[in-house]
Amino acid sequence: MKTKTLLALFCLIGCTALAADRPNVVVILSDDFGYGSVGCYGADGKLIQTPNLDRLAREGRRFTDANTTSSVCSPTRYSVLTGRYCWRTSAKHGVLGTFSPLHIETTRLNMASLLKEKGYSTAAIGKWHLGYGKADESPVWRTDYEAELSPGPLDIGFDYHFGVPANHGDLTGIYVENRFVYGLRNGKIPEGMKISGPDRDNPNFKATYTQEDTESGKSTILELDAPRRINERVMPYLTEKSADWIKAQKKGTPFFLYYTPVAVHNPVTPDKDTAGTSKAGPYGDWIHELDKSVGGILAALDESGQTENTLIIFTSDNGGVFKPERDMPQTDAYKAGLKVNGILRGGKHTVWEGGFKVPFIARWPGKIPAGSVCNEMVSLADLLATTAAIVGEKLPAAGEAAEDSYNILPALLGQEAKPARTDMIVHSSDGVFAIRQGPWKWIEGIPAQGTKKKKSEEFEPRLINVKEDPSETKDVSTENPEVVKKLSKLLVQYRNGGYSRELPPFIEKVLPKVAVLPKAEGEVVIEESLVSLPEKPWTTSQGAWKAEDSAVWGVQKGAKGSGANLRVPVSLTDGVLDYQIQFQGGRHSLRIEAGDNKESFRIEVSTTQAGITKNPSGTEPLLPLARKTVELESAVWYPVRVTFKGDEVTVQVNETVFSGKHALLGKEKKVLNFLVFGDRAGFKNVRLVK
Repeated sequence: MKTKTLLALFCLIGCTALAADRPNVVVILSDDFGYGSVGCYGADGKLIQTPNLDRLAREGRRFTDANTTSSVCSPTRYSVLTGRYCWRTSAKHGVLGTFSPLHIETTRLNMASLLKEKGYSTAAIGKWHLGYGKADESPVWRTDYEAELSPGPLDIGFDYHFGVPANHGDLTGIYVENRFVYGLRNGKIPEGMKISGPDRDNPNFKATYTQEDTESGKSTILELDAPRRINERVMPYLTEKSADWIKAQKKGTPFFLYYTPVAVHNPVTPDKDTAGTSKAGPYGDWIHELDKSVGGILAALDESGQTENTLIIFTSDNGGVFKPERDMPQTDAYKAGLKVNGILRGGKHTVWEGGFKVPFIARWPGKIPAGSVCNEMVSLADLLATTAAIVGEKLPAAGEAAEDSYNILPALLGQEAKPARTDMIVHSSDGVFAIRQGPWKWIEGIPAQGTKKKKSEEFEPRLINVKEDPSETKDVSTENPEVVKKLSKLLVQYRNGGYSRELPPFIEKVLPKVAVLPKAEGEVVIEESLVSLPEKPWTTSQGAWKAEDSAVWGVQKGAKGSGANLRVPVSLTDGVLDYQIQFQGGRHSLRIEAGDNKESFRIEVSTTQAGITKNPSGTEPLLPLARKTVELESAVWYPVRVTFKGDEVTVQVNETVFSGKHALLGKEKKVLNFLVFGDRAGFKNVRLVK
């Protein structure tokens, strides 16, 4: 009996010591929460009060130069979990959609998979916005919320997931629990499976969800037989779910909670208990709702005796919304005196500091010095490498995982050490890159391909000394040409090198892969080099066409949707069409007229996507037949090959091949229309054989 007691005691001591070496980790990633929106960062206490966040700062460490990787949500969320800049993926600008597939590869190292491997219980509760499912070849594929949502959070290392699929006020109006819509009553549910859901009288749900509940007030609501969220109850409910999960964790087993509140994203929907509590209006109330939620997490840690062994980090996915020209709650708060992003310029979406610099507060009792401040520059991408250091896990090579993540544990602990990172890349919603080093910030000023380019100061290269000029009022590139040269070169090196955790070899330009297609055999129908504007039977219309640099170039003019058209009549059923295309801001559609009833289909090609679509005719609607993602660069000639065979068309755009079938595709092709929409696109070496 005594032996068993001693063994049990040794086991308990061993487990306790192990747990002490492995703290619980709670990351609270708020939504659109600006640098100047919390008391400990200077918010006016007469307008808003944030006692729980201020408590974290008193008991922990406040960072003054913490930065997101993007000025919008999905890319930053990807970086937080993976330690990798999201622009290294197919997402070059903007955010993921409500129906996007899971964006994190199931084989990629991330915070959840790392900590789960180390024996942690893991949960993702709150806003997800990183996609569900795996896309197939269907042109109309999208996440099916009536079916199993896999792969998803449970496939990348989380044990439990309860979340809002995309945004607060998204068009779904539902929650997801683990792999299914929470409370789904009808759908593609495996036989014998019971989907958990709320009780009928649960005050957090309602039967219907309308356009008025969405952020835009105009979205078409997703049809689903499932309980719907009540916007005002989302924050209290997510807080309750997170607190309950914390309290349910077994003593001696460390846990990782990735908690992502929907506040303070629009729509602004404070609950009745917080509505009217701020002199900054509803937006101030919404900030109070977020702070109250943080208080709920702190209380759960206190009540369960987990506070002393928990590292908790509070931050935001990007800066606050700042559009004072628009009538919105943030504008009312600004007019009341609340500086949403402090003295920083801009906000969410922009390349300015207001889009990236965010509150970052860390508490770990006995480890992180209480009431301290750190001025070191850090990135939210650093959380993975830091977590690995905490649990004693060596990261793979920089080119394999955590490509852009630095270990900032010494900065967290207040230890005297050389700063982990000397430079950092940030990326706007429009895809504009900027790089920080010391006081300098170099903005490249070039938006990503596929963005709707508008006149903006963000699209102009500039150098800013953010230490002397935190409001980014002055371009000092002329006075500091050597700094511009150094930072622009470093940006290229990191971007083309594939990682920035270490300095990669310098690759000035990654040459695009351009496919070389064998010459198609057959009877030549058209062979036109297009070194000059072609003569009849070719015709041009609806735009400006000119010959230049041994090619013919089209630019759309006039009404939106009316592309510049280079047209030629043909007559064939089966055959092969080859041509080369170069994009300089435009996009291309090859509209092919076929049959006898003014029917047509089109081959669509842009720098990011290609597809085949049957155009509407009579009572028949538009019908997508195939769709593929492509990555093409501007100012590069790429081959396009269209093969007609029976009722199937196969398209090759550079190295990407896809096919579509329809009865119309097998009919006689009578006219080829080379259409250009937007800015320039060029064509040369058109060859058609049958």
